[in-house]
Amino acid sequence: MSSVNYETFSFAASPQQPAEQQQPKPKAKREKADAKKNQVVCLVFVRQGSLDPAQWKDVAAFVTYTLQEELSIRRSLATPRRFLDGPEDGQGCRILEISIPLPQKNPSPTLLECSAITKTASIVSLCQRHNIEIVLQPQALYVAHRTPGLAVFDMDSTLIQQEVIDELARAVGRYAQVSAITEAAMRGEAPYTDFEASLRARVGHLAGVPVSIWQHLRAGIISFTPGARELIRVLRKLGWKTAVLSGGFTPLAEWVRQELGLDYCYANHLVEMDGNLTGELVEGMPIIHAEKKRELLSSIAEKENIPLENVIAVGDGSNDLLMMHQAGLGIAFNAKPKVQTQAPTKINADGLLDVAYILGYTVEEVTEILRQEMVLENGQYVLKKLA
Repeated sequence: MSSVNYETFSFAASPQQPAEQQQPKPKAKREKADAKKNQVVCLVFVRQGSLDPAQWKDVAAFVTYTLQEELSIRRSLATPRRFLDGPEDGQGCRILEISIPLPQKNPSPTLLECSAITKTASIVSLCQRHNIEIVLQPQALYVAHRTPGLAVFDMDSTLIQQEVIDELARAVGRYAQVSAITEAAMRGEAPYTDFEASLRARVGHLAGVPVSIWQHLRAGIISFTPGARELIRVLRKLGWKTAVLSGGFTPLAEWVRQELGLDYCYANHLVEMDGNLTGELVEGMPIIHAEKKRELLSSIAEKENIPLENVIAVGDGSNDLLMMHQAGLGIAFNAKPKVQTQAPTKINADGLLDVAYILGYTVEEVTEILRQEMVLENGQYVLKKLA
């Protein structure tokens, strides 16, 4: 079971509510009207801690003014605001939603145009000065997240905190060799200029590793990213389909799928013989590189009859950029600097639950969903085991 250690989810002092009150209230009418509004939605995340009402007032004013300048719109237009994680005055909050209306004659910016605005010098300076992050989305896309879709995740350094091939190499004393190839690939040095060449070279150093290594990794080396279990449970409860698309390996990826209750899992296949890895990839099985991830995202969406607008893709590496741009919303999570500059949106956070807030769900809504998914065990609320 997963123990929730987020301050937000301290349920012990909260009275249990009737089941019929625990689902978020329907908002279809409001959302239908909101989707037609010509505006952008800005989410402001405090990177560490929270702000008091006076601090929030200053931050909200600076953010609104700067974005209106970047969007070249009149500052006389009202900018509705709400906190996704607390009271109206913002006391103790860390997530603010600001709706910025656009003149009706102006076309609504695309997600990529919104992303470009957040990367301008004025916005970057603002974020550094106030220790905040900004996610900017077109209103129609933000509202579309309310329709359950498909959520696709990378595995290494996204759903889990480790890079599996590094842990495999480290466990058998070959980390230096594998790491050297990884660094050469990142520098674009031949012969490791593409993912497949780099992967095959690194896998070659795993020859002779006993297959019992997988159990060793599962037992105490691999750890889930904080909020991963809770985010997937929330998305599942809301009706989203979920998938892991990994450039790692099936024994770990399948375990992650089972542990989290994901609907789909794709990863690379290693050859095993006489209880050991041979240092080869299974011939005839697809290599899960960047292009393959994009293809898989599209094929799963098509199979589930989900429009790409309702697909989100979350990852941290350059191997994830194509699927991020294929999805309606691509999110670089605690990503490498180069990936953050190229991704449609980015968030640097302590936990994956911030993805739910990027989709517009409030902490109250998330908490109510998780309440239904938890049981009290030894004085602490933990997630129920998956059926």
